[in-house]
Amino acid sequence: MEGNTLADRLQEKIAGVCLIVGALLWVPTTQFEYSSNGMLFWAGLLGLVIYIVFIPGLLGVARLLRQSAPRLSVIVAQLIAVGCVAGASFQTFLMYEWAARTAGTPEAMIADITDVTHKRVYPVLVIFSIQFCISLLVLGIGLYRTRTAPTWVAGLLVIGAIVFPIGHIGTILLVSHLAETILLVPLVWLGLRLLRGAPAQDVALSVPSSQGHAARS
Repeated sequence: MEGNTLADRLQEKIAGVCLIVGALLWVPTTQFEYSSNGMLFWAGLLGLVIYIVFIPGLLGVARLLRQSAPRLSVIVAQLIAVGCVAGASFQTFLMYEWAARTAGTPEAMIADITDVTHKRVYPVLVIFSIQFCISLLVLGIGLYRTRTAPTWVAGLLVIGAIVFPIGHIGTILLVSHLAETILLVPLVWLGLRLLRGAPAQDVALSVPSSQGHAARS
């Protein structure tokens, strides 16, 4: 039992760190994407890191809902996994584009590849990656309904989840930065909470201790 508790606590800490790192990397990554072609590689690499660390990070938030909303916790976990994998696929395309340009591929060929990608590949990725935004939306609603987080945290998460696809799918830099900034605040707050330990976990740790004192008395 104690081993499980320690493992859960370590998992919470890792989730907290991952959540904070992913949220902080968002704005510079998007800026790199809209900068010179030489920065596309870094935009793709950092974007890939973001979605990798968001998997354990957001799953840590989903676990906060396990006791009060178990079904919702399981559903949102599946949405997070699918959405993050698709989001990572989007980011790797930036690295391939950088490689093609660096290798000296003619602009006309790059334009043709990009055109085909937008017509055939992007629609598929959008269908799956939109689940990332849906997972943030559902998380925000779940946190609000279960009172697991303050109303303002849940509200910012919901607003950011709605604005995020408008900016990124519509390739509007200002809106993308706005969404990432809105999401930065609740994600960092949740990350710090996971690092400190959720109240439910603190209660679970204190119960055996009180029982032990009772037994000794």
